[in-house]
Amino acid sequence: MRYLCYDTALNEEYTLIQLLQRYPHAVSLFSGTDDEGIWDAAPWIFEVNTDCYALREEDTLIRLDRCIIFETAEPREEVIRFLQGLFYKNTAEGPVYLRVWDARVLLDSFREWGEKDRQVFFEFFDCFYTEGAEPGSMDRWVLDKKQDLVAEERLLSGLFPEERVEDPGAAAAPGKKGFEGTAAPPPGSEPDPPPKRRRFFIE
Repeated sequence: MRYLCYDTALNEEYTLIQLLQRYPHAVSLFSGTDDEGIWDAAPWIFEVNTDCYALREEDTLIRLDRCIIFETAEPREEVIRFLQGLFYKNTAEGPVYLRVWDARVLLDSFREWGEKDRQVFFEFFDCFYTEGAEPGSMDRWVLDKKQDLVAEERLLSGLFPEERVEDPGAAAAPGKKGFEGTAAPPPGSEPDPPPKRRRFFIE
């Protein structure tokens, strides 16, 4: 299974709404945490079986900057738990919040990880993809024999060679339950009362 990790704070709500309509099997990465009310600025995980980047050809307002596609056999709920364990950290100096849903932040921070942390990551994920420098290309990130992170260039068209169209009737209606019983909010709505926001800075 491939999971698109989308940063709403970076790419904004318009694209989030389009993705929710196209890929109904989605949930906020903040689900089940103190930040779960921040749906409009949260990172989201989408189960994708078609080329999500093709949406930009259909709508010039679509933004998918610094997104990540994770590949794993694990179910969505486990993917969320694993990633939450990476970006919520308790240290002697206090809690630390690492924006690993941002491709640039993940790549930069991964280079500072120890060998054990790298192995654990790639025992869970088979690989992950980020958008390549050339149009229509993706970088497939894996570990080499020295446990270093390396990129293999792949064509985007090769990721989804046999695209399957989502059943429009399966689209999530406003308020449909997601992970941990969290309802996906209807477009244009705001949580009441306004949630406390974490300071996840865009780098």
